[in-house]
Amino acid sequence: MANNVYLFIGDEPLLITSKIERIIKNSRADEFNIVKYDGDETSISAIIQDALTPPFMANVKVIVIKNPIFLTNEKSQINHEVKDLIKYLEKPMDTTVLIINAANTKLSEKLDVVKALRQKATVNETKEMDDIEYTGWLKRQCDLEGIQIRDDAAKQFINIVGKNLTAAKNEVDKLVAYVGKGGKITTKEVAEITSKTIQNDVYALTNSILNKEKKKVLHTYTELVTSGHDVMQLMNLVSRTIKDTLITNLYLKNGLKQADIAQKFGVSTNRAYYLVKNAKAFDSEIAEDVVKKLATLDYKIKSGQIDAKAGFEIFLLSL
Repeated sequence: MANNVYLFIGDEPLLITSKIERIIKNSRADEFNIVKYDGDETSISAIIQDALTPPFMANVKVIVIKNPIFLTNEKSQINHEVKDLIKYLEKPMDTTVLIINAANTKLSEKLDVVKALRQKATVNETKEMDDIEYTGWLKRQCDLEGIQIRDDAAKQFINIVGKNLTAAKNEVDKLVAYVGKGGKITTKEVAEITSKTIQNDVYALTNSILNKEKKKVLHTYTELVTSGHDVMQLMNLVSRTIKDTLITNLYLKNGLKQADIAQKFGVSTNRAYYLVKNAKAFDSEIAEDVVKKLATLDYKIKSGQIDAKAGFEIFLLSL
């Protein structure tokens, strides 16, 4: 096994990035000998050529590759000669640490290059943390800033944000800035900061979907995914938001007022205001059609008929 060639796989990019940074630090490579490539922009042949080049006035160099499209079935505008990587794996340079960051990448296990990496490289798979591990991670992030987070607040945070660590880190940073060093995070702060941020983002996406504003939909969706939000979580939140809007519409038809609706949903009057506003603004038939399509998509995803990200993006593009 080539201990200086690493392949990182899994659905936790934040943890993978942390592991890669640890390897870079332990290598003691200086900044002039740490090179990062994007597989969407540079051919694997050019990267391997660099890997074969000795470090600049040092004992070691580190090469990190992100977006390794050459390990998937996706089409690329770049001609990736993967045989160069396969050949390199037979005799890697002792002075080069080669790291392939395949976070959130679906590898094609039938490809010879993937088989070769499985055999020759140090493969590190990062799996989603369970609730106990995730709660521990959350508390450690707060401890680093001298901040306490109550157990009920941690549970509420997880329910709202989900387990995507990139999105979670963004929300933790907002909470830390809000309560200040030495402060305490309670359910009140989680509701005021985290819940509000995500709800606003989901409302923006939902409104664009119901208005069939494709450009706005794709722009908002891209921003949410880029900031680390999980696709399944987004899809479920959009579906739930539209369902709440349809239920609100029925309440309004039955003569209920904003205060009544707030009590029915167990939410603030401010939240009820937006539920009423949305219910009055959208066509119920369009909303019902979207909910049905999302329910069908959810079934296809859970039954393994389609990938979550691909399925939701196809749905958004078909609006």
